[in-house]
Amino acid sequence: MLQLNNITKSYGKFKAVDNLSFTAEEGKIIGLIGPNGAGKSTTIRLIMNILQPNSGEILINGHPYNDDDSDIIGYLPEERGLYKKQKVSDMLRYLGSLKGMTATDIETQIDFWLKRFGLSSWKDKKIDALSKGMSQKIQFISAIMHSPKIIFLDEPFSGLDPVSSDELLNVIKELKTQGRVILFSTHVMETAEIICDHIIMINHGKKILDGTLQEIRRQYGSDTITIDCSGNHSFISEIESVAGVTERGHELNISFKPGTDAKSLMAEIVTKALTNNCSISSIKVDEPSLHSIFVSIAAQNGEQLNQNTENK
Repeated sequence: MLQLNNITKSYGKFKAVDNLSFTAEEGKIIGLIGPNGAGKSTTIRLIMNILQPNSGEILINGHPYNDDDSDIIGYLPEERGLYKKQKVSDMLRYLGSLKGMTATDIETQIDFWLKRFGLSSWKDKKIDALSKGMSQKIQFISAIMHSPKIIFLDEPFSGLDPVSSDELLNVIKELKTQGRVILFSTHVMETAEIICDHIIMINHGKKILDGTLQEIRRQYGSDTITIDCSGNHSFISEIESVAGVTERGHELNISFKPGTDAKSLMAEIVTKALTNNCSISSIKVDEPSLHSIFVSIAAQNGEQLNQNTENK
């Protein structure tokens, strides 16, 4: 188990991480999400003991970080850092040795993971001969080949094509079933929705959401109705229970007032469409997305989302 208790990291007057607390349990994928500049990478570096907090404590299995903990941690950084002139096998041997692996275990794991990712024929190629996606897979292998109990993945899908992303996702899910603690950092909230069991959302170094996706949606979000239609749809905004209508081409996103039954509202829209020269090809209820929830909460707090820089 990983615990952060009231962690703060400041650079002068600037707080990159501000009184942050959360718990990450075994067999769970914990999404540490937020926009660029939220403080996600700084948080991971604090947990890794690369940076030291100004206040608060970080506990790994109930105790503060010590040198022995480095061998049970796997880290895939956002900035990839392989030695480009080294062979793939030599690179992995070196990184495995840093984690205390035996020579036999290193060779076994290298062969297993290269085969798993379809890279066996690249074993003796130099890193700079690999594509960006291949290099990312090699870096991922280096982070997990020593069978770490705690795994930090910082934007692991960046630069991967859809097939490679699915391959990586399947491995991450397998590691979860093996009882690993997995901390997944991303600013792509759609990805977090797919794979995370628990969400920690931060902005400007502060935690603003903490819970499962279902809990967050139930507490902070509201369902909407999405319609694909053509013709006159002005009647929809005149329905008493409709709170707002957003138009995107043929698609309308309809928010409704609290206490409204979505199914009844859909039936009313379909009925009125028949007499208003409006053709509906599809209509459905959509759950709120993490993106929409985050934007809404940030707006309520009067905060601006920084999309350009990451607090390091």
